[in-house]
Amino acid sequence: MNGVPFASTGVVALGVSTPFVYWGFELVRDIVEAIAGRTVWLHIASLEQLREGFLRRDSASVVVTCDLPDPDFAEFVCASGLPLIVFSDDPEAFLDWAMRSRSMGAVEAARFCTRMYSALAPNLRAERKLVVAARDDATPERIAADVIEFLWPGRGEWLVHGVVQHLVEAGKLTREWPRKLHDRSEWPDRLEGAAPDAESWRTLCAAVASYVGLTEGQWPQQIVWPLALFHRPDGRPWRAPIDLTGPARVVLYGPYLHLPVGQWTARVEFEIDGAVSGVEASTDVVVNEVVTEKTFEMPAKGIFAYELSFRVENPHQWVEIRLFIKKSAIEGVFLPRSVGVRPAPRETVEPARQLSSAPP
Repeated sequence: MNGVPFASTGVVALGVSTPFVYWGFELVRDIVEAIAGRTVWLHIASLEQLREGFLRRDSASVVVTCDLPDPDFAEFVCASGLPLIVFSDDPEAFLDWAMRSRSMGAVEAARFCTRMYSALAPNLRAERKLVVAARDDATPERIAADVIEFLWPGRGEWLVHGVVQHLVEAGKLTREWPRKLHDRSEWPDRLEGAAPDAESWRTLCAAVASYVGLTEGQWPQQIVWPLALFHRPDGRPWRAPIDLTGPARVVLYGPYLHLPVGQWTARVEFEIDGAVSGVEASTDVVVNEVVTEKTFEMPAKGIFAYELSFRVENPHQWVEIRLFIKKSAIEGVFLPRSVGVRPAPRETVEPARQLSSAPP
């Protein structure tokens, strides 16, 4: 820009798939090109694609963007020392855009959102990063200024002012938000019949919101998995207790959501009543294959919880929790109350423990 000599540079920009994030990716490319000259933009997901792109770069600057990295690429970004810019958007907007842009149903879109958050999670370990969130007080000029100061610190207001002015005059930056970023009437239509009812939408948004901290530099203390994303063979609503009378069978399975690489503990809380003859149960966690399992005797009455620890090696593989009745039961009702997962420092498997004596 204006003949100012800046050396070529490299930068990585990550974020979930929304119009705001894609706008941010283009902004980073335009800023680097304005300051450092010819720039190669690589929107990729794997190390192989990165190597191929670098072979074409010659002496140009490189902007690497990604919204769904594979595990090796995510680890490389963390260890590379390259400056990292993370764009984060509202989880409801993310869920809505996933449905519209990828022609997904609501539940399928929620599962996809957790996959993307989980794949992006390693950015928390990057030493040099800037998190840019879609907030009401953020303007295009302010975001551009923050990116410039992050990539070229201490250069002074002259650089920020000059680059922003250049981008505005070149039509690459507006002083107000482009309408398509926030006006959903500008977004693609949803699939016919894909829109959930209001209660289901709130549930799905809450599930996705449990993950949003992963792109804002915060590892979650707990992720809540709504029961509405699980399955029960009788097809009844989750507010209705499950009659345990009958043959051995699965009574709970799901939710097919994703988690970042690491050690996790799942906690299932449930109520039971009238199981005086005893009910033998088993439970396991599936991540591509069964990774942990246990067998226990269900108590006769009360509110209880059990925990299972497991490890996720690949964030692109969904997680399933299953609960089985191992033998025929002659009485009793069972009601799941909640399912949550939290980071676990080490692998442990704890027996079910009583929380209260209140019946279902």
